[in-house]
Amino acid sequence: MNNKLPLVSVIVPVYKVEYYLNQCVKSIIDQTYRNLEIILIDDGSPDNCGQLIEDWAKKDKRIVALHQKNGGLSVARNTGLDNCHGEWLAFVDSDDYVAKDYIEEMLKAAMRDHTNLVISHYYEVDEISGEQVDIKHNPAKVYNIDEFWKLYYSPEGNSVPLVVAWDKLYARKIFEKRRYAVGIVHEDEEIIFDVVKNAHCISVISDNLYYYRVNRSGSIMANINASSEIDQAILEIKKTRAANLMHNEFWDGALLATEDLLTSVINAKVKNNSEKTRTIYSQVMLIVKQNRRILNQHGYKFDRKHRIYFTIPGLIYYLKRVRLGAKKILQR
Repeated sequence: MNNKLPLVSVIVPVYKVEYYLNQCVKSIIDQTYRNLEIILIDDGSPDNCGQLIEDWAKKDKRIVALHQKNGGLSVARNTGLDNCHGEWLAFVDSDDYVAKDYIEEMLKAAMRDHTNLVISHYYEVDEISGEQVDIKHNPAKVYNIDEFWKLYYSPEGNSVPLVVAWDKLYARKIFEKRRYAVGIVHEDEEIIFDVVKNAHCISVISDNLYYYRVNRSGSIMANINASSEIDQAILEIKKTRAANLMHNEFWDGALLATEDLLTSVINAKVKNNSEKTRTIYSQVMLIVKQNRRILNQHGYKFDRKHRIYFTIPGLIYYLKRVRLGAKKILQR
């Protein structure tokens, strides 16, 4: 091991993945970049995972085995952050695996571009068919904060690899005063504003370095019920993000975040015009008006689409209602 190279901590929360864990850990210990600290956190897993990570720790001195009561993904990630020593950090989900040059290629990009956050791309690995699907790529380049959010909200972009925790290499200082929120869904969406803000500049690279399993029974995502509570949670995240972008004067991002928030509540009202939805819609309308006023005060130039969208959102709602009604008639 060359100690002149920066130490990279790879944080792996482990829960009910006995069948997949060995492949995950082996893909990390076989990295071409050797100066690693591999932190395996047994999050109170009821299967044999706790013993498996102890066995791995005996085989490789770079592995740190930690055990805790079950607290969920955010708690396990935070345990890793609290116990890591690397100058750089990466997260790997314990039912996934990574390419041999996963760390090397991302660290190379960070050094080349002088950035604090590197985002790679990934394959979706279908658990049933075994097929590897190359997901839509974002343009490979260096982004500042406003450019990142323009890409995030762009129809040409792919927001998933921009937000998830596990296809990235982070400078340690990004998490110096920040941890994952506990007890919420969409924890990656909740934290991404601060991650990007603390990074300042972001490298997006074109390499597919991560293998993400889909259609796995028992996975966290497979068991999430798309309930109204989850919709409310993501709406609160969107409201906070729009406010943060506005407060920090990232005007392009603030405009797009406000548009996204408005679109979400219009679509919700079209589908279910309940009293609760109307109340939320009214609250968001006040936010939209306030944000439009602030943008005007700072001389922001709205294009035609956004002038219409923010000035007469009721018309947008009406047109979407008509379209939905016509669609239902045609389906009869």
